[in-house]
Amino acid sequence: MASRAQKTLLEQVRGNSRRAALEALRDKIARTIDSTESGRDIAALSKRLMEVMAEIDGLPDGGGARSPLDRAKMGGARK
Repeated sequence: MASRAQKTLLEQVRGNSRRAALEALRDKIARTIDSTESGRDIAALSKRLMEVMAEIDGLPDGGGARSPLDRAKMGGARK
């Protein structure tokens, strides 16, 4: 089975995990921002990226494993 990082956005959405789907969307938007040259597109995508990230931050933890970035933000604590 592919790891969560290897699944497509469609696979994440079909997996019925809101957090996984939002994280996949966040990553896809970030990759698109990195590869686009259009200032207008970057502005719109950046706004949407911030909205998706805020939505992820608003989700309950659920007791799942945290990403290395999440652990670093919390001072290395694992919840």
